[in-house]
Amino acid sequence: MQRVMADDDDFLHAPDAPLHKDPAYRRVLIQAAVLNGLMFFGEGLIGLWIGSAALIADAVDFLEDTGIYLLGVVAIGWALRSRARAGFIMGLAMFAVGVVALAQVFVRLWYGGVPSPLGMSLTAAVALAVNVTVAVRLLPYRTGDSSMQSIWLSTRNDALLNGLTIVAGVLVANRMAAWPDIVAGLIIAGVNLYAARTIIVAARAELKATEPAPG
Repeated sequence: MQRVMADDDDFLHAPDAPLHKDPAYRRVLIQAAVLNGLMFFGEGLIGLWIGSAALIADAVDFLEDTGIYLLGVVAIGWALRSRARAGFIMGLAMFAVGVVALAQVFVRLWYGGVPSPLGMSLTAAVALAVNVTVAVRLLPYRTGDSSMQSIWLSTRNDALLNGLTIVAGVLVANRMAAWPDIVAGLIIAGVNLYAARTIIVAARAELKATEPAPG
């Protein structure tokens, strides 16, 4: 505890220190990785059980986030160019989640069926609570490099999409139809694909800016 407090004090007295060097940032990432790993298993199992495209897509997103947070912890001590590479990898991970979410929508369309609206809404509410908690704690670090931006964007988008899934569950109950779940799954896929493009473009710009001079 004394070592942690000393590290925090050192950071507070070094105003020019890079934002990602804040010891509190590392602790937030570790805690977020644990929470997201648990949500991947919990939400994924429920999504498979009730046949919800939105929940399964969001569960895969939790898995991606777990990897992103852990990579963020490892990359804290890296140089800017290496952190840009980490940001690029995070962008690719977001793209993969978007593709998986899109594929899951087609799977649900193929097999049909109406998911449990109560199961959808309650599970999405728990996911929302987790993502809002992490997003609030990451708020001071949202203006960092591409690695930090990708972590913030991923968490913020997840919270918004959890709210969407809750609404989709209410509509499923109201309409007794699967289309709100399908639409929510499509939106989750689209948001992840768009965020992936944003992060990949930012990371490539950082990589180009940090290229070693020829010769």
